[in-house]
Amino acid sequence: MALASSAVLALALTACGEDGAESKSVGTATTEPTDTTITPTATATAVSASASATAPGQAKEGAGSQGSGNGGASGAGAGKTSSAGTGSGRAKPVDCTTSSLKFAIKEVKSPLNHVLFTAANTGSKPCRIYRYPALRLSENSQVEATRLGQSQPQAVVTLDPGATAYAGLITASVDRNSQTKVTTSSIGLSLHGPDAGDLSTENGVDVPVPGGSLYVEEDNAQVTFWQDNVSEALAW
Repeated sequence: MALASSAVLALALTACGEDGAESKSVGTATTEPTDTTITPTATATAVSASASATAPGQAKEGAGSQGSGNGGASGAGAGKTSSAGTGSGRAKPVDCTTSSLKFAIKEVKSPLNHVLFTAANTGSKPCRIYRYPALRLSENSQVEATRLGQSQPQAVVTLDPGATAYAGLITASVDRNSQTKVTTSSIGLSLHGPDAGDLSTENGVDVPVPGGSLYVEEDNAQVTFWQDNVSEALAW
């Protein structure tokens, strides 16, 4: 009887131990989602950060898992860095052409004796617009309008599709003292290439002036380099 009682007692103790182990395992499984739950206000960046933070914790279960987890995290980081450098999807810029740009001449109230040239990229690719507009101020003009050298920007202006470049034209001197004064209804415009003196191989375009008539002094007229903003184009 003593032997039988001992056996029954041993079996009872074993059963209690198994019940305790099963309860602990369920408790662990219940609490794990709480640690990795993302709140509704979390951003995509926060989700990525939580996933990265969870990986080392899971990897602690074994040395082999830890090695695999670290390698995966390093690979993901390198991929994101490479994507950030070239992932904007921006196409390689081409040279602007008169056929890919829409030109206009606009009146300005200030400064005095100025008009503003605009060139909007109507193409599907970014394009570079070089130097300054080559302007023929009247039908009888033999030379381009003089460029305003000090207006040259630090870098060539690159226009994304839909973006606009600007150039200012000083039309006359303050006292309007000139031997070559003309009134014109349009101004001829061609594009320069990347090197000094280069002109586009395309034909130029005639851009109508505001109001159909513009007073210009060919010997005093000066044009700025292309700028990416109005204020720089009219600063001279």
